[in-house]
Amino acid sequence: MYFLADERLKAAVEKFSPDVALRCRTVYQIYKLYKQGLVTQSVGERAVEILKKECPKELIELVAPTVD
Repeated sequence: MYFLADERLKAAVEKFSPDVALRCRTVYQIYKLYKQGLVTQSVGERAVEILKKECPKELIELVAPTVD
């Protein structure tokens, strides 16, 4: 799997799970696009809700640097 090549993602997958790590990374990518004005407000606000409810802060800190 491609995400294991990045040590931060590998650590996130090992500590949490592939499903949670990749889901939170994807939602974080959407959140960053929202902050740049590239997705709608409703999509961005939903991403914020998901990050708060489903993504531990420690996981976000691991995956955030891997987002383009």
